Amino acid sequence: MQLYVYYKVATDHVDTALIAFRKARVEAPIELLQRPEPDDEGRWTWMEIYPEGWGHREPQVAAAMAQWLASERRIERFEMLG
Repeated sequence: MQLYVYYKVATDHVDTALIAFRKARVEAPIELLQRPEPDDEGRWTWMEIYPEGWGHREPQVAAAMAQWLASERRIERFEMLG
């Protein structure tokens, strides 16, 4: 099962939030994606992708990112088909 977590980050916090994510991720193969454009309020949507077997790291990353969020973290789980 893969874990997808998405949330918004204010433009003013992008740099510090990215540093916080990288420190929390450490060696884990967690990807971080960003939408190509900010929303109407200037917030960026980020998505963390946790490969199978790494979802246990989500609480650690969530705690590190909490102060930089401009929205709640939304968590979705998907299973591989076929």
